[in-house]
Amino acid sequence: MRTIPIFELRDSRGNGMRNAIKIRLLGPIAVETPMGWRRGLSAQLRKVLALLAVTREVPLSADQLVKRMWSEEPPESAGQMIRNHIRTLRGVLGGRAIENAQGGYRLVADDIQIDTEQFEALLQVARGFRVAGRPQDSVRTLETALGLWHGHEALPGVRDVLDLQVAAVGLEELRFQAEELLVDTYLTLGRPEEALPIVRGLTLLHPTRELPWAQLMAAQTLIGRRVEASGETYRQAHRHLIEETGLDAPLLEQVHRGVLSGVSARELIALFSGSRAKSSLP
Repeated sequence: MRTIPIFELRDSRGNGMRNAIKIRLLGPIAVETPMGWRRGLSAQLRKVLALLAVTREVPLSADQLVKRMWSEEPPESAGQMIRNHIRTLRGVLGGRAIENAQGGYRLVADDIQIDTEQFEALLQVARGFRVAGRPQDSVRTLETALGLWHGHEALPGVRDVLDLQVAAVGLEELRFQAEELLVDTYLTLGRPEEALPIVRGLTLLHPTRELPWAQLMAAQTLIGRRVEASGETYRQAHRHLIEETGLDAPLLEQVHRGVLSGVSARELIALFSGSRAKSSLP
């Protein structure tokens, strides 16, 4: 997958952040120094770090961190444990990385990059490129955004904390949307071979979502596998979307009719192309 450099983030003073410490949440949680060295963290430290990262704009007090970390019956020393974790994280990130603000702790913007923030910003840029009629730029930006992920799961190992589970589910939904948009744009650009492995994975991970099945049938048709698209793939999609749920799947049926009738590639893609980008804009 070809990528472009991640856009240069800037701190609150407008300075570049090439030498920033990186916090990785889109996969195994880790801290990466500007030299590429990764620091392993204990489970408790990962939870505190992740909570500060996903609520970056809102200071969290020691009591609030305790309630999130231990929803029921925290240990008597929980408050001191949190303060010890903050002290350790300051040693890992740098003494000024976690500030005391409004009675709580907060990650400061200077010299800290969080991959979740990069991912969300790049996805928004890619959507804008797609709607503006710049599909090549959209593809490059989406490839870069998805390249930030290491595995399919966000915040692994800390999802027993409810706030982090909610954040992880939201991030994984955004990843799904990014992959849908990338497939859509590959097909629009006449690159079905690149779309096929991505959309096949989407149908396996999300078998009750309609658009990936329609995209898979289109990709197969465009590379000369029309029989497979109208036969086995359609039957699998029909079983997951209609037989198992009892709901209608109008887009699937529309694409199936198009495949059977031999419509052109442009007409087939036009049945769904761009819908994800347009519907996702604020």
